Amino acid sequence: MTRQAATKAATKAAIAAGVQALCALALAGALAGCGGETTHASGASGSSGAANNAAGSTGSGAGTSTGTGSTTPVNKMLVIELDGVTYNALTTAIAAGKLPNLAKLNFAPAYSGGVNSTLSQQPNLDTPGWATLVTGTWADRHQINSDAAGQALHAPTVFSMLKSAGAGTLGAALDSPGFAAILAADQNAGYLDSVVNCASVDSCVTKQGLSMIDNGYSLVVAQYHSAQDAALNWGLNSSNYASTLTQLDNAVGSLVAETAKRSGENWLVMVSASHGLNAAGGTDGLPLAAESTSFIGINTQSNGRQGSSAAPTSLADLYTRASIADIAPTLLAWQGALPSAATYALDGGELTGQQPVSQLSGVTGSDNASTVLTWAAPTAGAITVLRDGQQIASLPAGTTTYTDSNLGVSTTGAYTFNYAVAAGAAPVSSLIRVAYVAPPPPPPPPPALATTLTNGLSTYYPFGALPAVDKMSASTLAAWASDADGGSLTADPFGGKGLKIDTSIVDTNGFDGYRLQQTNDVTKQTQFTLGFWFMTSCQNLTGNGTPVLSNKNYYSGGNAGIAIGLFPGSTTSCNVRFNVGDGSTRNDMNSATVTANKWAYVALSIDTSGKTMTGYVFDPVLGEQKYTASLTVNVAKLPGLGSFGLNEDGTGQYYMNACKDTPPYTAGKCAATPPDVQSFGDLAFWKRTVTEAELQTVYGSGKPLSTLLP
Repeated sequence: MTRQAATKAATKAAIAAGVQALCALALAGALAGCGGETTHASGASGSSGAANNAAGSTGSGAGTSTGTGSTTPVNKMLVIELDGVTYNALTTAIAAGKLPNLAKLNFAPAYSGGVNSTLSQQPNLDTPGWATLVTGTWADRHQINSDAAGQALHAPTVFSMLKSAGAGTLGAALDSPGFAAILAADQNAGYLDSVVNCASVDSCVTKQGLSMIDNGYSLVVAQYHSAQDAALNWGLNSSNYASTLTQLDNAVGSLVAETAKRSGENWLVMVSASHGLNAAGGTDGLPLAAESTSFIGINTQSNGRQGSSAAPTSLADLYTRASIADIAPTLLAWQGALPSAATYALDGGELTGQQPVSQLSGVTGSDNASTVLTWAAPTAGAITVLRDGQQIASLPAGTTTYTDSNLGVSTTGAYTFNYAVAAGAAPVSSLIRVAYVAPPPPPPPPPALATTLTNGLSTYYPFGALPAVDKMSASTLAAWASDADGGSLTADPFGGKGLKIDTSIVDTNGFDGYRLQQTNDVTKQTQFTLGFWFMTSCQNLTGNGTPVLSNKNYYSGGNAGIAIGLFPGSTTSCNVRFNVGDGSTRNDMNSATVTANKWAYVALSIDTSGKTMTGYVFDPVLGEQKYTASLTVNVAKLPGLGSFGLNEDGTGQYYMNACKDTPPYTAGKCAATPPDVQSFGDLAFWKRTVTEAELQTVYGSGKPLSTLLP
């Protein structure tokens, strides 16, 4: 997938604009008389929601007491999101004794951004990261791929799932308006009881979070963005960044201490960041190790899924750890609200309770008819594999791979399957989408070379050796001058040898290239066709043009005769132009293109009785190109100077003449028409118009004309 990060200033402006519109339409209140805008799904004031939940809440598996003295505690949750805090900065400051409150939690690295080069990959940016934190999925499910405003979540959130499980009052105090914006739909649907937009004021986040805790909320999300601002503005090694971490540690300490005051409540505390930062303290969205390294801190014993606290040594190492997609499943598990294996739609797994399967991945099998799944299995529990909610395999405990060969796919195309793997009675660890691409049908066999191509064949050079010999014994082909380029052999399209001509090798009289002299000039026929395989680098071309095959003085296209020439194109191609003239009138076709350094087939067919000329280029990248023009020139002038030049015109001195130069001539002296290197294969002349269908077999068969001859 391609991803593009906006600049921070543009992103903040766009998000702020969208949230202002959101807040203008919502009823606002304050939970604790603090700054920021609070919106409630019910439309009531902040005190109403708090009063309704002051006694605590009961969720599936969360206990049965109120929050006021029962012996069975109620499970509640506090999630603190610290944008811009890197794992390296966090652990370094903890080791130095500068973050005493965060030091009380169990921290380990966790990856953000999904797994590189899989369907789960997403940009390491704020909004996709927030979406993953609240849905437990990656962008291929939640569909937020950038920091652009106006995006909507397409996956259920932890708030909607907890509400369905009867988990009580849920709220969020957020530094970032963009975070508030993507939660608007949940708030409007009644899944989130209050959302406070603190508009980058950390103290507001802390006060509103404290108020939600005090008013009996079951889940409180407190998001801070100040560390990311400090990293961007002053750098990760600045004193401002360090002091911001200290302030955030104090905020974490206040919130956690408030949960400790609540009797009869068992609080799960989780601390994380939506993504890592690059070395400059910025967010560029790239799937690199630094940007992909987040962290998860937890106040209870992990089930082992959290992994080592050691910093990852590579992306591969990082992907063996937990991920930020594990936060939502952990919250659901804390409330006993995890979906069943058949309905599991989360990309992460819980970090508490029984350890689940982890590191689930899948690829298309080498047979293009299966998918191969791999995972890390816990020490106990039989393995169950499900595809699209249906169990497809039951495997022994400890199994770590499965090949699904019964996909039921019979047609070519790309298919997406959802796999889930569970161990024993433990909840499913994660769901993975595997893109399976059914193999395409085998390509059709190449067309057979038309046997009719021997009809009217008058001149044919298969090359293969030098000097070149006309198999029809109707012409000669040699260098224009014995002391110029004698040509060389080069690999042709058929595994044989073609002719390579370099016009930088020239004699002092300006002769270069090759001359083809016919005993019975084909251009005097009523109908004729010229065809050959051709390759060039498309370099050193100018607007003056460079001859490929010509029997005229190509100094002017109006001169009598025929010319096929090259002209500049793009960096990877150049233009082929077909031209005929009679000294006063000219006809041209100018739009064909050949790809640089690829063998193409070029043909020109002329019907003097029908007054038409047709040019063809068959290119391996661009396909067939066909051009037809009316023939208005005096056809008696088409024989031109009586002989053809290859990588030259009918004079053998094009490069000198085009520069109006005189002997003694040095190649390249005139930059207006530099020398060229061209290669030719299977050069043929016919005394008839060869049909388009016949030429298609010349190009498509991959066979030289010599295979038709004795």
